[in-house]
Amino acid sequence: MVVDPDELWERVDAPLFYRETCPSTNDIARAEGRDGAAHGTFVVADEQTAGRGRTGNVWASPPGGVWSSTLVRPGFAASHVGRLTFAGGLAAAETVEAFGVEDARLKWPNDVVVDRDDGTREKLCGILTEAVVDEVPVAGKPVDDVLPGTDPETADLSFAVLGVGVNADLDPGDLDVGDRAVTTLRREADDRDGIDTTDVAATLHDRLLAWTETVETDDGFADAVDAFCDRSATLGERVRVTRRNQADDDDDDPLVGVAVDVDERGALVVETSDGRRVNVTEGECRQLRRT
Repeated sequence: MVVDPDELWERVDAPLFYRETCPSTNDIARAEGRDGAAHGTFVVADEQTAGRGRTGNVWASPPGGVWSSTLVRPGFAASHVGRLTFAGGLAAAETVEAFGVEDARLKWPNDVVVDRDDGTREKLCGILTEAVVDEVPVAGKPVDDVLPGTDPETADLSFAVLGVGVNADLDPGDLDVGDRAVTTLRREADDRDGIDTTDVAATLHDRLLAWTETVETDDGFADAVDAFCDRSATLGERVRVTRRNQADDDDDDPLVGVAVDVDERGALVVETSDGRRVNVTEGECRQLRRT
């Protein structure tokens, strides 16, 4: 089942751009943002030919999924753009829960996953936050890494794009992802009649705007962090975190330890074997088997 654009027009109270196929919905949303598109502008495609994840990995996006990007103009500085990844993850988790997935969990920083009894983990949704700071795209990286000399506390967050991919009305075998473990809404909900992707898209957009509004304030973001921790698939795990901006002589590269908390800024707190606690604001986090 693919999205019905006419029905979606009726359900989404925001500018809507629908494509049967496109390279990337994030690219379209970013272009519209530069042309002054309003907060909440929603871009949805039945198929992406060049979808991508936070680390640049190709994201398989065949018909049957919900591939979308929402343009937001939150009321905070570029230093707080990481809050939007939490908003996106919580919105996606609540969306799939509404369609029967009761055990959806959040892997820090940006995946919705389902854990199996045998210890394996399968990805259901992915979130890619792309900020545009001083008119320069910043995808999943610290602002001052992309724009050296820029102070994130004062940099102008022109807008941001929340790209969310939901493996919806598909079977896992429909996704060309190599040996990566994935699952789908159809499989998890055991819905043989098919998943209404239009309903999924409308629900996701509603939840995204609600959580984006919530995280604009410090108290609201604290609530989001608490909600994330309640759904966390990462806390309590032994993890390896590979960070981008480590010094050559950094003994904690990659960082290995137990994920014990998420702090008030959204950083993952990792406790190393010698008892130190390291706060990680960005990186690729992988679960390790306990020894």
